[in-house]
Amino acid sequence: MRPERTSGFLLRLYPSGWRARYGEELETLILETSAGHVPWRVRADVALGAVRERLRGAGLAGDGTPAERMRGGTLLVLCAWAVFVVAGIGVQKFSEHWQAVTPSGSRALPAGAFDVLVVGAAIASALVVTGVAAVLPSLGRILQTGGRRQVRSLPVAVGLTLVAIPASVAVVVWAHGLTAAQRNGHDTAYATVTVLWALLLLGCLATWTVAGVVVARRLEISSRVLRLEAVLGAGVALSMVAMTAGTAIWWAALARSAPWFLAGAPNGTAASPLAPALLVTAILMLIATTAASAGAVRAFRAASDRPAR
Repeated sequence: MRPERTSGFLLRLYPSGWRARYGEELETLILETSAGHVPWRVRADVALGAVRERLRGAGLAGDGTPAERMRGGTLLVLCAWAVFVVAGIGVQKFSEHWQAVTPSGSRALPAGAFDVLVVGAAIASALVVTGVAAVLPSLGRILQTGGRRQVRSLPVAVGLTLVAIPASVAVVVWAHGLTAAQRNGHDTAYATVTVLWALLLLGCLATWTVAGVVVARRLEISSRVLRLEAVLGAGVALSMVAMTAGTAIWWAALARSAPWFLAGAPNGTAASPLAPALLVTAILMLIATTAASAGAVRAFRAASDRPAR
C-alpha cells in the first residue's frame, strides 16, 4: 500500500476534532519517515496514539479532576469487562466436555484452574451488577426531571435485548432436539442461525456497554458513590487477572495431559496444544485484563486525591 493511502487510513483512526487540529502535521511526519513504505513500528505507534485519543474523547483516559478520573477509570474497567465476557464465552464454548477426554489422574489441576475461571466470572458479574445498582438513583433523578434525552442510547440496547431473549429461547429449544454432531457443525441451518444469534448477543453486549458509558458520563454521582465504583472496579480487575491466570493454567495442564483435546484430534494421539481459537480468546483476555487494570489503578489513584463527602 502506498504511503499516502496508509497515512490516510491511519489518520481516520483519530477523532475528527483531533484530525482537524493535528492531522496535517501527523500526515507529514508519517510521509517524511516512510521512505516509500510506512514501517510497521510507525503504524503501530500511530494506531496506539489513536486509541489513546479515542479513550480521552470518551472520558476513559487523560487528565481531569479526581472525580473525572475516577469515573473514567471505572468506565474503562466496564468496557474491558465487556471484551472479557466475549473472550470468556469463547473459552467456555471451546472447553465443552474437556473432562471426558482427559485422563482421570490428570484432571485435578485443570479442574481447579477452570473453577477459578467460573468463580471469578460469578464474582466479577456480581460486582458489575452492584456498580450498576449504585448509580440507579442518579439515573432515576434524571428521568424524573425530564432528562430522557440524556439517556436516549438506552432504548437501542433495550430493543435488542427484547429481540435476543425470545431468540435465545428458540435456539436453546432447537438445540435440545438435535444430536451432538448436528450441534457441532453438521446441521447447516442450525450453524447459520447460531452465528446470527451470537452476533445478536454480541450486539446486545456492545450496545449496553456503549449506553452505560454514555449515560454514566452524564450522571451526577456523589464522591462517595464514585469511591465505591472505584473499589468495585478494582475487584472486577482482580477477578479478571485471576480468570486469565486460571485459563492459562488450564490450557497448560491440558497441553500436558490431553493435547488431543486442544487440537480436536482422537483421544490419545499426539497433537499440537496450540489451538488457534483458544489463542485468540486468550489474547483478548490479556488485552481486556490489561485495560481493566489500568482503569482500576487510575480510579484508585484519583480516589486517594479526593476527600469523601
